[in-house]
Amino acid sequence: MWERASEAVKPLHAHEFMFVSSDGLFNQILNFDYHDPLGFYRSLLKDEERYYAEMNKLIWNMQSLLEDEVVKVNGERCRPEVLTATLDFRGSENLPCITFFVQFKTRLRQGMNIYECFYNEEVAEYDYEVYWVFPPSVKIVDVNVSTEKDLVADNVLILWARTGDNIGCYEKIAFIIPATS
Repeated sequence: MWERASEAVKPLHAHEFMFVSSDGLFNQILNFDYHDPLGFYRSLLKDEERYYAEMNKLIWNMQSLLEDEVVKVNGERCRPEVLTATLDFRGSENLPCITFFVQFKTRLRQGMNIYECFYNEEVAEYDYEVYWVFPPSVKIVDVNVSTEKDLVADNVLILWARTGDNIGCYEKIAFIIPATS
């Protein structure tokens, strides 16, 4: 019964928030919204052992996906790590939201810095948005992505894709950290 309920869960939408600090700490929050008509995720709240087993499986799966990507900052490989995952609901037991907290640290320098991510090309299964937020003094100077994009401030970038869009292969965000006075 649980397997059938699990298979009925369908992705609806995703948000990603990437917060970058001047000292090279990248904090990533990923929210995935689902439609869960048979209440698979709600049922987990009644069984602590199944809940933690499912969360651990989700963490492992996300970590595996991240390891398939190649993330580089200034040419050095970075290793994003999934710290945890949580389960919430968006106003209905049939609308679960899984949130992942991911982090990595690298060396940034004054002047030009380049973030790059290489991953497999795919077709978006659902709409999603990605919000990049750098410190106020940082200036984003170049963005090369396969998705739509909008530089809404010198230090804030929004990327998005819609269901059916071809996405992937390569992302590049170049940004300048000013010299400290």
